Amino acid sequence: MSTSFHLYLKKDKPLKNGEYPVYLRITSNRKHKYLSTGVSVAEKLWNPKKEQVSKTHPNSKAVNQILKSKVKKAEETQSELILYGKDNAKAIKDRLKAIEGTDFFTFAEEYLDKKKTTGKHSQLVQGTVAFNKIEEFEGSRYLPFSQIDSEYLNEFQNFLIYNHKNKPSTVKKTFQPIKAVIKRAIKDHLIHVDPFLNFSIVKNTNPPPKTKLSIEQIQEFEKIDTDGQFWLEHTRNAFLFSFYSAGIRFGDICCLKWKDIEEGRLYYQMNKNEKVFSTELNSYQLQILTKYSGTGDDYIFPFLSNVKKYEDPILLRKEIGSCNTMVNKSLKKLRELINASITKSNSNTPKITKKVTFHVSRHSFAQHAIQQGLDIYELMQTLRHAKLE
Repeated sequence: MSTSFHLYLKKDKPLKNGEYPVYLRITSNRKHKYLSTGVSVAEKLWNPKKEQVSKTHPNSKAVNQILKSKVKKAEETQSELILYGKDNAKAIKDRLKAIEGTDFFTFAEEYLDKKKTTGKHSQLVQGTVAFNKIEEFEGSRYLPFSQIDSEYLNEFQNFLIYNHKNKPSTVKKTFQPIKAVIKRAIKDHLIHVDPFLNFSIVKNTNPPPKTKLSIEQIQEFEKIDTDGQFWLEHTRNAFLFSFYSAGIRFGDICCLKWKDIEEGRLYYQMNKNEKVFSTELNSYQLQILTKYSGTGDDYIFPFLSNVKKYEDPILLRKEIGSCNTMVNKSLKKLRELINASITKSNSNTPKITKKVTFHVSRHSFAQHAIQQGLDIYELMQTLRHAKLE
């Protein structure tokens, strides 16, 4: 089995100081594994042919010595594993990580690669943001697991709160991918004590109530004149369709196709948990659908292109994310138009004072359903939630 080791700049992971991390590529039987060396360098100071920093680097001798030692250790590790018949790229990488005390960012890269491969775009973005904050806090993209304890987590949390002005909800989201990486390291027996055991994530003692619209305010959406403006028109229609469809999420609304409607029923698969849901179309849904036309694989709402092929799940989530941004901006404008209309007509309907996002259609349906006597269990089934908060 042929095994080779090469050093290269990971140019898709630029650091904030303009440098690129140097990675060790382990190739065995045409399979590759990658390991951070903990060294970073500007592209102009890297010699790709010699796989080392150029002599113009102020610390070229010391840095190149570190890189040579990394390659030498990899070769020695391979020689040891040959005795056990396990000198494949993965085994070599795993052994090197254990020998070097393990680097948090090496595991973090694996976490991001997995999210990208499985098409979990939101978790990919969340993880990227979280790991970049740790890099900023640490000052480099190298962090041995041995340094991460409850005190370290507390200091990082204070950094998020006081330097980034993060709210408790944002702090909690930041720690989610970090905790996943730590959990993986514990599973691989690279950490023996979970640093999260004696650490408490800051809590939001007074979480803001979720915005919910009354049925009268929903009806104001139906009456508002969008003057044929593309984003206002289709945002209004999709928002109402979601409400009258038990709160379909925006990502699922985007992916609805005409083939999902059969014999007066709507069938769709919720992206969040991949469960197929079916509902009988009501008069409100049917009225909205008369505004559109199409067949088979055509999308019902014109947020996604019928020409493009969204085979790459990452591309699909990015496209939906871009559309969601435009839709939420349009909802802000619609709210302003509705409030102006309420004022002009002296309506008894209360103005919409809080920010409206597409997800508000889901919260509003839940409120209306409970007011109409739907019990919590039935509502959970309708919304396909494991629990309701």
